[in-house]
Amino acid sequence: MKKYLRSLAASIVLAAGILLASFSTLPALAATAATGPGNGFRISPPRYELTIAKGTSQTVSIFVENLANSQVTAQPIVNDFVAGSQENGEPQLILDPAKSAPGNSFKPLVHAIPNTILAAQERKEVKVTLSVPANASSGGYYGAIRFQPVYNSSSPSNVSLTASVGTLFLVTVPGNLTQKLDLASFSAAHNGKTGTFFNSGPISIFTRLHNVGNIHVQPFGKIIVKNTFGKVVATTELNNVDPRGNVLPSSTRKFENALSLKHMFGRYTAEGNFAFGDNGNIISAKTTFYVIPYILIIIIILLIVFLFFGLPRMLRWYNRRVIERSQRRQINHPHHNSHTHDPNSGSGDQTPPTFQA
Repeated sequence: MKKYLRSLAASIVLAAGILLASFSTLPALAATAATGPGNGFRISPPRYELTIAKGTSQTVSIFVENLANSQVTAQPIVNDFVAGSQENGEPQLILDPAKSAPGNSFKPLVHAIPNTILAAQERKEVKVTLSVPANASSGGYYGAIRFQPVYNSSSPSNVSLTASVGTLFLVTVPGNLTQKLDLASFSAAHNGKTGTFFNSGPISIFTRLHNVGNIHVQPFGKIIVKNTFGKVVATTELNNVDPRGNVLPSSTRKFENALSLKHMFGRYTAEGNFAFGDNGNIISAKTTFYVIPYILIIIIILLIVFLFFGLPRMLRWYNRRVIERSQRRQINHPHHNSHTHDPNSGSGDQTPPTFQA
């Protein structure tokens, strides 16, 4: 019985350890310069955001630096770009020279740029002129001017596309501009997967905004999270970077805000208010989600069921086994516990002899 109780106590301690362990695992091209992976170029600035009126031109400078120890020729290439399919704001260059952006094309705005010969460690300024025709459409024009090395001067087409670096251009042509964002979704997520019920944190808020206008916009705003009792437990800022990220026309961009909550349990409500555009347009969003450690709850329920139902049955079973074993022992050895005395054995009480003088 003592051995069994020690084993049972060890099992309960192990279950408690698992329970505590379960509790303990509850949650707890925008740089100043860009360098290609193979050519040793450094380009600055990484981005231009310009406003150019119809019928006018503007000239800007791009600085190209050769970091190699030998002379190299930098060949400029002009591309349109669109928003990438990952909804993270990364531009997707249209590398096919025969294709242009589905909306306004940046490429026709750029005057021809000659190749630039750079000596070892030399840095040169490259002038870039952009001209907007008088009959151009209002809205956004998005492109990149890249530089890549010409390894064989007799064959200018022998270049490495993967080794190119450049400057992004976001050009606004004033006129009939439409700044409009729609809320595509506003939801909670764990490890990148959105949902309503979660086993544990950390939790992030995903805000997906779709641009239905004809010009890029930079949304910003605040997200607050309240618990079951309506108390604010977390606040975070949308698009709180410098410079702010853009949402391009005809694209959707996803913004992720991680909540600084380590331990979460129960019902939560996230509310967001976001502004964009020159007229102070506002988008409001709201979502409810639950953080319930159901694995831990299952362990607790199983432990309670065992203590209230399993343990008593085990004890009754053990007692029956002990009684049955004792009864079998008595049947197999009927005289095992009986005591008899032989009067001649000398082991019993005897009257001592009497002596007379």
